[in-house]
Amino acid sequence: MKITWLGHSGFRIEIAGQVLLVDPWLVGNPVFPEDRRAEAIAGATHILVTHGHFDHIADAVAIARELSIPCVGVYDLMSWWEEKEGIATIGFNKGGTVALGEVRVTM
Repeated sequence: MKITWLGHSGFRIEIAGQVLLVDPWLVGNPVFPEDRRAEAIAGATHILVTHGHFDHIADAVAIARELSIPCVGVYDLMSWWEEKEGIATIGFNKGGTVALGEVRVTM
């Protein structure tokens, strides 16, 4: 497993053939160098969102569209994004677990 801090609360986690971006706020983040954006999102398979605050979701939809990958997070936000933004999502609720390949994520 490899974990890379992307500034603020953002992380890139490489594990079991998956590349997970957690709370990606890359553009405009004062502690993330924007010239490293392409490197940070390269090969990403899923975007995990912990909650709907700006500094946790700022680039999630744009990256999901750019890479054609799903966002994973709380059901209500994922349903809204799927309907309003037209992106693929995986929604689940507190206490739930989803499998992303061999990786299991529990909220």
